[in-house]
Amino acid sequence: MTKAGFAQNKELAIWTAASSSFELSDRINVDGALAFRSNAGLGAISRYFGEARMGYKLSRSFNGSAGIRYGTLLDRSGGLQGDFTFYRFFGDLKHKASWRQLRFKQRLRFQQDTEKKQGTRIENHLRYKTAVEFKIPNWKADPQLSVEFFKPLGSNSISGFDRMRYKIQTDLTVVGNALTLAYFIDRDTPLNTAAINSHMLGLFYDLDF
Repeated sequence: MTKAGFAQNKELAIWTAASSSFELSDRINVDGALAFRSNAGLGAISRYFGEARMGYKLSRSFNGSAGIRYGTLLDRSGGLQGDFTFYRFFGDLKHKASWRQLRFKQRLRFQQDTEKKQGTRIENHLRYKTAVEFKIPNWKADPQLSVEFFKPLGSNSISGFDRMRYKIQTDLTVVGNALTLAYFIDRDTPLNTAAINSHMLGLFYDLDF
C-alpha cells in the first residue's frame, strides 16, 4: 500500500497518571491507575480514564496480566462532537532479562477497544513492545528506550501496522516511589491517508504497597 511521503505533525500534548500497586501474594498483584490526556496544544483535557489490572508471576522472567480501562473521550474538533464513553479489555504477556548494565523488557498485548459515539465501534489490536534500559553506575536517572508496534486485527484492517510508538523515559525514586518522565512519538498510518505524528510528554507516579 502506497502512502504519502510526508507526515502531518500534531502539536505537543501531555499524558499524566497516578497509579498504585498491591501485592496479594508472592505471585499475584493488582494495580489501578487514573490518567488524563490533554488535547493538541495543551489547551484542555481530551480524555480521562481509570484502569484496573491483575497480574500473575509465571516464572522469574515471565508474567501475565489482564485488565480493563474505562473512560471518557472529549471530542471538540470537527465532525461529531461531544463526550463519548470508551472502554478497553486487554491481556499481557511480559518477559524481562538482563546482561551486564542492560535490562531488556518485552511485552505482547491483545486489546479490544470499544467507543460509543453514533453507534458502537469495536477495534482489536495486537501490540508488541520491546525496550532496553541502560544502568549507569552512580547515576539515578537511567535512560530507557522503547518501540511498540500496533497490528490491527480484522478483515477490514490494513496490512501491516497502523501505529508505531517511540518512547524515551527515565524512572526516578521520589519518597520511596517511582516517578516516570517520558517523551512519546506516536506515528499513525490510517488507511489511505498520510501518516500523522503525535508528540506527547508523560508524567507518571506510582505508589507501591
